[in-house]
Amino acid sequence: MRRETKEILLRVIDLCETVRKRGLDPFDVEVQEFFDKLREILPRLKRREDLYLDIQALLSLAGVIHQQEEWVKHRSSMLYLDPLLIALKLQAMPARDLAEIFVRSWHPIVELESIAPPGISEAKRYWTDLPPLKERHGELKSTEVGSEEIDSQELSRMGILSTEEFENLMHKTWEELWKAVGEDGEVPYWDFISAPTFEETVKRAWLVSFLVSYGYAGIELRPLEDEIILIPSSMPQRRKEATVSIPISITKTEWLERREHGRERHRGSEGEVS
Repeated sequence: MRRETKEILLRVIDLCETVRKRGLDPFDVEVQEFFDKLREILPRLKRREDLYLDIQALLSLAGVIHQQEEWVKHRSSMLYLDPLLIALKLQAMPARDLAEIFVRSWHPIVELESIAPPGISEAKRYWTDLPPLKERHGELKSTEVGSEEIDSQELSRMGILSTEEFENLMHKTWEELWKAVGEDGEVPYWDFISAPTFEETVKRAWLVSFLVSYGYAGIELRPLEDEIILIPSSMPQRRKEATVSIPISITKTEWLERREHGRERHRGSEGEVS
């Protein structure tokens, strides 16, 4: 528990420092959410170094609030127009006024491409020197290729599944997802896809990507906790087209690190129980 708490504090400090050093928009930082998180973990802080990290995280968030104040002052001095106000004004304008503004600001670029006379002469010589169409393929020989039947075992070995088999595989994975969720109806992404081998882990991640894309499950990103959460749908209703795309890279090195971290956490839990 102490390691996870320390990681949260360091992540808050690093995020605030990144906003300060790179001049990013300070309003992208969810200050209230981070304060609530710090208030939640404060009673669990016992060591002096953890309390120092908590103070540094509070000071970093206070610095972000100061940046937000300076940001507002700067925008106000420049008579800055918020994009939302502009969008609302555009929605309220009549279509005729919008068309007139478009015509006044439209400056099309005209480009004309043409071939020079030498190029036309070269093309003419090329087509003139070509032999007749019936004589061009005289040297080509055709070879008949017979068709052979591939049995289901060979198709399975090649990894080619029918639509029905794929649907059954997705439904089976969806049922496994429901069995893996806790009382809150969710399960960490890495906990669900982790398998004894790297190949099996990649396969489960591939199946989960289809579950999310076709509506069998939802996915939630929690950057503060550095977690990805899977939430199964109550009924598997497949969409006609994939509408969600969240790339998640899986390397063998990361798989080994997470697997080793899971073993250490499991041994730590056994030690606490004993």
